[in-house]
Amino acid sequence: MVKDKAKRAWIESVVLEEIMKQKMIVKTNSNEMQWLYSQDWEYYDYGDCKRHLQIIFPYKPQMRKDEKFPLILFIPGSAWHKQEMYNDIPQYSLLARRGFVFAAMEYRESDIAAFPAQIEDVYHALKFIPSVAENFHIDTTQIFLMGNSSGGHIAMMSVLFNAHGLCNTLPKISGVICESGSTDLLICAKEELPPWMKIRPSAVLLGVDKIEGHERLAERASCSMYISENIELPPILLMHSEYDPIVSVENSRTLYEKLITSKHHVSYYELEGNDAHGGAVYYDSEILDIIQEFCKKCLSC
Repeated sequence: MVKDKAKRAWIESVVLEEIMKQKMIVKTNSNEMQWLYSQDWEYYDYGDCKRHLQIIFPYKPQMRKDEKFPLILFIPGSAWHKQEMYNDIPQYSLLARRGFVFAAMEYRESDIAAFPAQIEDVYHALKFIPSVAENFHIDTTQIFLMGNSSGGHIAMMSVLFNAHGLCNTLPKISGVICESGSTDLLICAKEELPPWMKIRPSAVLLGVDKIEGHERLAERASCSMYISENIELPPILLMHSEYDPIVSVENSRTLYEKLITSKHHVSYYELEGNDAHGGAVYYDSEILDIIQEFCKKCLSC
């Protein structure tokens, strides 16, 4: 019996050793793109309100010191209220691994600053970027604005205000990526409010208690009002779920038609049969391929 136990233990040790050997044989690419995260970079201090960037940037062990990457300044959706800045860092990293510096910007929520304060925040964030460009390998000549939901609205309104000279001049924007954008406040005003929401978010954004009776004000904070043939806009990529339950797909359909008829460069992808409002589906590899190819085309023009 003792002999059998000793033999079995010896066999198990040999098998375990072979398993461990197999586990240690891992093929790696030492130059594969990875990512690093640097948190809470203050880009502007309004005195009683500081705003920050979360910066996720490409990294590889053999990266040259002078290697640079395009910047995506991302404006998160939050119904224009206070933003949650940390939960989606792993998803943001997927674009960093594809060769983009991804800077998620915190902007002044509508509860403390009415529109167009958020466009001023975009200006200040972009003005800050050159001061850290070397730290994070940012190519300041290749900048994209990207936003989802209310963030998509801010991204689009920023380039439109810039085109009309209605804000501080932005640096050259290579392209805009707008996902599930609430780009038409009059369309948003037709959507049913959930029972727990007493005031429409777009009304809070405008500093009023309701959109009804303030339609002209809502129109002035909507994209279509500013689109015409005689302005210059960067290429635009629109994405929206067909059955988005939060922001109607009519926002993107209407914006696309207006941009097309005004002869601007725009691509539109509608997620057929999908009811997501942002979230993981917009970081699916197929969607990321579309974003990456869009950016590549913008930079080759």
